[in-house]
Amino acid sequence: MTTFFDIVGRVSWLLAVVAKLLIGLLILFVVSDVVARNLGMRALTWAISASEYSLLYLTFLSMPWLVRNKGHVFVVFLRGLLPPAGRALLEKFMYIACIVLCLYLGWIAATSLSVALAKGTYETRTFDMPKWAVFLPIMLGFGLSALEWLRFLLTPVSMYDINPTEMEGM
Repeated sequence: MTTFFDIVGRVSWLLAVVAKLLIGLLILFVVSDVVARNLGMRALTWAISASEYSLLYLTFLSMPWLVRNKGHVFVVFLRGLLPPAGRALLEKFMYIACIVLCLYLGWIAATSLSVALAKGTYETRTFDMPKWAVFLPIMLGFGLSALEWLRFLLTPVSMYDINPTEMEGM
């Protein structure tokens, strides 16, 4: 099982790297558009749509890596009020709730992706984007995030294992 979760972690890392590259491209899109406009040139009309799609992709591609590295937002005040047995129970409940939510939303994205593939639909803006390509990062993000939550549930790793000094920056 450790090997499986290691592979999931590597895939999550790779998608996060792609998301980082998209951030760089997004910056280039915006800067290029602003420079073109300020020089009196024609605006890069495709840059707005490309920026929107980039934001979608970088959000969902980085999501599993954030879960794996505890970079997501979570609240610990209720957990601190509970005895150790209650903390463990709440922790397991939260993992299961996150898995169920990710699988549900991933299923909706997968269903939408398959319908878009079957119909061959496109999202039309300044350029045509296949609709399945809009749903692909959502499906990947939620699917891999569910596996990352499952790792917390099935292994001794806890999302709450953070040093108090690390909590100061949160």
